Amino acid sequence: MKKIIKREHLYGAVLLIVGIVFALVLSEFGTRVYFSIKSEKNKYYVWPPNLRKVFKPTPGTMPGVNSIAHFNVNSDGIRGDEMSSKKQHRILAIGGSTTECLFLDQEKSWPYALQSRLNALHPADVWVGNAGKAGLSTREHFMHMKYLLPQFPEVETVIILAGVNDLIRRLIEDKKYDPYFLDHYESWKQRLIKGAFSETPYYKGKYRFRSGYYDELAIVSLVKQSLDMYSKREMIQDEAGNMFVNLRNLRKEAVQIVEDLPDLTSGLEEYKRNINAIIDIAQSRSVRIIFMTQPSLWKKDMTSEEKNLLWYGWIESFKTKKYYSETALMRGMQAYNETLLQVCRTRNIECIDLATMLPKNTSIFYDDAHFTDKGSLLLAEAVGNYFKKHPLHNEIRQQQ
Repeated sequence: MKKIIKREHLYGAVLLIVGIVFALVLSEFGTRVYFSIKSEKNKYYVWPPNLRKVFKPTPGTMPGVNSIAHFNVNSDGIRGDEMSSKKQHRILAIGGSTTECLFLDQEKSWPYALQSRLNALHPADVWVGNAGKAGLSTREHFMHMKYLLPQFPEVETVIILAGVNDLIRRLIEDKKYDPYFLDHYESWKQRLIKGAFSETPYYKGKYRFRSGYYDELAIVSLVKQSLDMYSKREMIQDEAGNMFVNLRNLRKEAVQIVEDLPDLTSGLEEYKRNINAIIDIAQSRSVRIIFMTQPSLWKKDMTSEEKNLLWYGWIESFKTKKYYSETALMRGMQAYNETLLQVCRTRNIECIDLATMLPKNTSIFYDDAHFTDKGSLLLAEAVGNYFKKHPLHNEIRQQQ
């Protein structure tokens, strides 16, 4: 009798396991079908298509940002107007949060303000799209060039504002920093695609059955996307920008301010390789590329008012309560900017040295590197003036 009961229990356990496995396999393939239907357009999106968000910064949180900010994304997942075939000149701006301009109103974000300036010279003839996204470095800019740019064959010019996130990534990761991104591209690929894009195409082999790579399963990806969507929703719901108050307070509570930077050689070498790889992609597609050095508030002899706006520079994590000084960050930023200028000189690539053009004061920056309304408009003016001296791409072709 006991043997029969044990046998029945065994059969029941086996059936339960088989049922669970069958349900998981069925769910996996069902999820793959869902992703294939969802991604029928087979495109990469920096932002969810047609996203609309309104930010209302708390007065004083971001000095110099004085209005409600409308953040409008077009059907291609780019912040800006719809790309029209009627536009003769199409420009794509790539960068991190200083290009994204999250808390600036659409018309005051520098890519859109640049579009307005250029259209004053070429009435209703220029489109400028904003593919900027907070936290992205040249690693993700490379991904945008590799995967996003081919979706827009009409784009003739790419403008990239880069540097600060490469510096900060190097400083935060410190001994864990991997400077050989391009050599280890396959290892980094999925992680960087996830950071660079909010939505990606479904493709054969995207989700694989490989032992030890369970994060490649479609069902795991769906769970992660749901969790990511929730965390991003929580982040983007900080409509008032109160996170800046918390971040500034963390820096003010630092137990140690470090004056000496670590050896930046490996970071600068990677920065150089990434910039060259981005240039190679642009040239392979016959796209004009213009880089811009990274302006920042960091300088010697900062006032108390200016220092109180800072929050960058933590070492390893916020928990250490250790931060690099503003002069250390200034030297680091100068090193990255000089590396960019050197690469552009060597490759004969256009580069606007914004870092030497914009004043380092609170009328231009509301924190370490993010632009006020005035700073953003001044940047757009500087780039607009550059195009007056260096005509848009189609005009160059016509002159030739």
